[in-house]
Amino acid sequence: MCTAQGVVGAGYGSRVDSVGHLVDVVEEFAAGAAVTVVPVVPERGYGPEVSITPDVLGLPEFLDLAGKLGGGVLYLETERLDPGADVAVDQVPSHLMARRGQVGRVSVAFAVNGVVHFWEVTATWFEDWLTLEEQASTRVSLPREDEDGHGDERLSEEERDRLADELAQKLVAMPEFRAAKSTGGARQRLASQLMPADTHRWVRWDAVREAVRQADELAAAAYEPVTQRLGELAAELTTVAEYQQARTSGARKQVAEHFLLGKADGFSPPAMVRDELVARAQEAVKAAKSSRALF
Repeated sequence: MCTAQGVVGAGYGSRVDSVGHLVDVVEEFAAGAAVTVVPVVPERGYGPEVSITPDVLGLPEFLDLAGKLGGGVLYLETERLDPGADVAVDQVPSHLMARRGQVGRVSVAFAVNGVVHFWEVTATWFEDWLTLEEQASTRVSLPREDEDGHGDERLSEEERDRLADELAQKLVAMPEFRAAKSTGGARQRLASQLMPADTHRWVRWDAVREAVRQADELAAAAYEPVTQRLGELAAELTTVAEYQQARTSGARKQVAEHFLLGKADGFSPPAMVRDELVARAQEAVKAAKSSRALF
């Protein structure tokens, strides 16, 4: 098995700050396994594909799978923070400019029997950059004005903060936003989609960041007591009809995710909590069958 210190693995690792070292991990694996690395990943949406997130399989496990099934070819692509194309340098916040040139996203893929398997991880700060880039690409480029002609100077810092906070609170109250996965930038993308179209670009930027931050904190707080009740909840899960009817591990995990939404104020569960709950539920099912077999 491929092992490495600091490698992104399965779990609740939604706040990943550094991903550049993963390129070395992939290249070291490829060298040791005699696998050819192609410096680009296939386009998505052009055939059968499977997207595997870091909370389902860590990079070492994904690479092991690629080594066994990938036919000796591994696709690797990186994205860096590179202002200047869609986003002018003077529009990039200082905390992002400090990351200029750094790798913010690592994508790995392999193909087997015509099915492309994708694995991807995005640094938290790069999610901020992607949001800024998306906003820049969907507006007319005006020196100091929004699409409606309102200049940036029209909003004071206090007004910008107030509007962003109001929008963030509305987002966090939305069930679909709470239920979005915390990994892979899912909440960030959904927040941008749910934002009113006429939102001032800097208010939008601040609101998305604040909503994601609040959601992460609230989700962590909501799941803290849940982890203390996993035994009790596992027993309850075994009584759910959908769980009893599920025959595959994937189906059981989906039922468990929906079950946990109702126990944690609607927030999606960490993969580690979901998997532990399913494992305990399966143990309870087996124990019940063994007990019945004795009589």
